[in-house]
Amino acid sequence: MNMFFERSPESPVRISGRTVRRCVVMAFLLSTMATAQPTTGIIKGTITDTRGAALPGANVVVEGTSIGGATNKDGNVEIPFVPPGTYELIATMVGYERTVVQNIQVKAGEQTSFTLKLKEAIIPLDIVQVIGEQRRQGQDDTRTSLLTLEPRSAKILPGFGEDVLRSIQALPGVVSPSDFSAQLVVRGSGPDQNLIVMDGIEIFNPYRLYGLISMFNPETVNDITLLSGGFPARYGDRLSAVLDVTNKEGERKHAFGGSFNASISNANIVAEGHAPFGLEGSYLLSARRTYYDLIVGPFAKSAGLVANDVAFPNFSDLQAKIVTGPFGGHKFILTGLKSRDGVDIVSGTKRETPDSVNVFNETNHEVLGAAWHFVPSSDFFSRFVLSYYRNDGYSDFGGSFIDPVLDRERYRGSDIDTTGIRLFTISAQSHYVFNKYSVKEEVTLTRGAHTIEAGFGADFLRTVLVWDLELDPTLRSIIGSRGRTVIDQLEEDRRYHRLNFHLQDRIAVTPRFYVQPGVRVDYYDLLDRWTIAPRLSLSYGIDNITTLRAAYGLFYQSPGYEKLVDQQRSSFRELDERYTVNLKAEQSAHYVLGAERWLSSGYLFRLDSYFKDFQNLIVPQLVDGSRYAASLKAGMDPRLRESWTTPVTIREDSLTSIPVNAASGNAYGIEFFLEKRRTSQDSRLHGWVSYAVAWTNRLEYGRWFPFDYDQRHTVNIVANYNVLSWFDFGLHWRYGSNFPYTPAIGVEPRIVRVERDGKLEPAIQTDILGNVIFDIDRGGLENRNSKRRPAYHRLDLRATAHARFWGLEWSFYLDVINVYNRTNVLSYQYFINDDLTLGVRTTSMFPILPTIGVSFRF
Repeated sequence: MNMFFERSPESPVRISGRTVRRCVVMAFLLSTMATAQPTTGIIKGTITDTRGAALPGANVVVEGTSIGGATNKDGNVEIPFVPPGTYELIATMVGYERTVVQNIQVKAGEQTSFTLKLKEAIIPLDIVQVIGEQRRQGQDDTRTSLLTLEPRSAKILPGFGEDVLRSIQALPGVVSPSDFSAQLVVRGSGPDQNLIVMDGIEIFNPYRLYGLISMFNPETVNDITLLSGGFPARYGDRLSAVLDVTNKEGERKHAFGGSFNASISNANIVAEGHAPFGLEGSYLLSARRTYYDLIVGPFAKSAGLVANDVAFPNFSDLQAKIVTGPFGGHKFILTGLKSRDGVDIVSGTKRETPDSVNVFNETNHEVLGAAWHFVPSSDFFSRFVLSYYRNDGYSDFGGSFIDPVLDRERYRGSDIDTTGIRLFTISAQSHYVFNKYSVKEEVTLTRGAHTIEAGFGADFLRTVLVWDLELDPTLRSIIGSRGRTVIDQLEEDRRYHRLNFHLQDRIAVTPRFYVQPGVRVDYYDLLDRWTIAPRLSLSYGIDNITTLRAAYGLFYQSPGYEKLVDQQRSSFRELDERYTVNLKAEQSAHYVLGAERWLSSGYLFRLDSYFKDFQNLIVPQLVDGSRYAASLKAGMDPRLRESWTTPVTIREDSLTSIPVNAASGNAYGIEFFLEKRRTSQDSRLHGWVSYAVAWTNRLEYGRWFPFDYDQRHTVNIVANYNVLSWFDFGLHWRYGSNFPYTPAIGVEPRIVRVERDGKLEPAIQTDILGNVIFDIDRGGLENRNSKRRPAYHRLDLRATAHARFWGLEWSFYLDVINVYNRTNVLSYQYFINDDLTLGVRTTSMFPILPTIGVSFRF
């Protein structure tokens, strides 16, 4: 029996009295949001070109604040929550001159109007200049579950190590598998179900240091957008969510500038400036490197914990972005990234456990992209992208390990004698290559009430996966006695392609009501199948500050070795042509309903509800199998072999490595989000509070159980406060009711296969003293994920001091993870006591962990 497939008695969706009460509360909140009245003034205006034609999409900002808006299809704009006073308005739009409207007087409870004509001009094609902390999602934007995080917020969030992916884990509906992972679990779905895009290029493995941190450099990121459900037709081949990251362009004001950041774990340097030789454009170069191997390594070697030829985990990366243009509406962008992760560990002579391990691993990433943006007029935009992506790695692993049923702590000490200790030896070598060449074209056309977006793309992939495994004969015999098979060798080299087409039309039905139907068509060569995915989203403005949004869509995901990086489950699935010919793409249907209301110019309240229905999920095939079992004779001592009956073969289902569409599931919940935004340089407090209640279930092999990432309650409290002009203080407190796990339920005699008279026969294994060796029994399918780990919570703090000297802008920070040193459980390690009872020890996540660092700009 494979213990990955057990269940708990938790049932699928029910409608209970509690659920009804939640719906009543939700309805009350919506009605309250709709009836509250603003207390400030409103600015309304119309923007046209010099011929009087309406200009949709023009940006208008109230000078000195982050308050602003964008014109609709009729060229009209409405800006609420403007405090009384006299202001200047700044209007900008690609292809037109920047224009200032002076002496705009605003009175409380009144409306101020203006009209403006913009003159045509050729200006830089920067997408949007963000003034203040974040852009406000317009009521004409039908995207649901849209979350944005400013790079500055990602950099200063306490406890995240200035890491982009980790910072996103503080947003509603997003959690992490553990403290040691930068992966994203979005609304209960696995990390492999998230699409991650950087500068328009799909990234398969966005992690460094084996998942601890991400590939995104916080010093070079310009925009971070998470779509946690119901995403539009331009995105595909994933079931759950989309993370779209755009790196910034180099600063054009100076020929050379940049920044440097160093902490106790890594250093990061950025250089940027305008293009040389008088060309229109910019460049940005960055380099990062960890130095665990330079600082931690020598200490560990001098203590004899590792051998002298060990290289501690380290990574380095180089990144570049070169922009030329605009030239008559044309803009060209070159993007490149190259990185390496490495580790080489050999156990030292002064280790305190009998285990010994030799690990060598190297992982490489390469990204190359070339984009052409063409904007001949304000109502047409084209983006053409060519890209190359490669992720490869080699691993050599070997060692001897204590029998996992033994209590490791009993064998800990400086003088290690392995006599009589059961050790298993394992040796494995593996190599993988993921190559992808991509081309895509996207165009956006505005005509009257319609904003039409269309595009196509093609990906040409090659995935190579090779491994060679050698197991201890005893361990192999144990596995075989349980009816399982071991794949000793694998050599897969698959070449395939994916094609996609999408079309959507955002229709302005009224000035406050927008509908966006769309469709996406994908072809998966690996499956030789086409999929058609309809999408629909809508937005309705109840008033100027309250918006309802809804979305429905079908989403498909193809199998692929490139997605193995993000899969948490250890059950491998072969993608040989013999098996993929009968496979279908995995499918999910999203139903999303949300509402948001601006409580004031700086406070935003959002409420999102969702339901996801999963079908055709791919799992290992379950077949009729067998295992060996023995029964204890009445009144006998279980330690003695003769106390047990002769092992016999019993029927038990067995898992193979063959993939089949044999699972389904659902995920549903409600998310609350209250955000205080930085609205001006004088805003001292910003942050958010979020709460999510969620359910995630799976149906596999005829049984429902809570999915591995089913976390009922999640809370995040984030605050940053500008105490003084030169001193900031931030905190982040998070709480999670935690994930389910499969507990051990008892012990059973270990049965191995031994050779007798030239045949393999089952036998109960004994130690050198003749005592029966026992294994840990984790039950059957009915026991899967039947318990939960204790609640997770921790408090992280960060203090930052700013200074200016030597002509540079400096920041010094202290970041403390898990301030009150909460012991959060990662997993349970079971062992068997001498009296044959189960013992258990916990593996914990981060303890209290302070970090110091410094950065400066030049």
